[in-house]
Amino acid sequence: MENILKLDIFFFITSVSIIITTVILIIAGFYFIRMMRNLSKISDKLKRAADGVESNIEEISEVVKESPIFTFIFGKKKSKKNKNS
Repeated sequence: MENILKLDIFFFITSVSIIITTVILIIAGFYFIRMMRNLSKISDKLKRAADGVESNIEEISEVVKESPIFTFIFGKKKSKKNKNS
């Protein structure tokens, strides 16, 4: 009889611990999914910002190359001639 009582207590404690562990894992999974969504949004914003910076740098580069001071210091870009003619 004492063994059956010990088994009942063991199974009760095991069941409660499994339920608590499952609830903790569900909560942790919920927060993990929220964190991944936020990380995805942040990476999208960074990608858009990097694309914007890239286009701005290209525009600034063109303006600098066309400026009189740049052409005075480095000279004009020489065009290549066709050797076929």
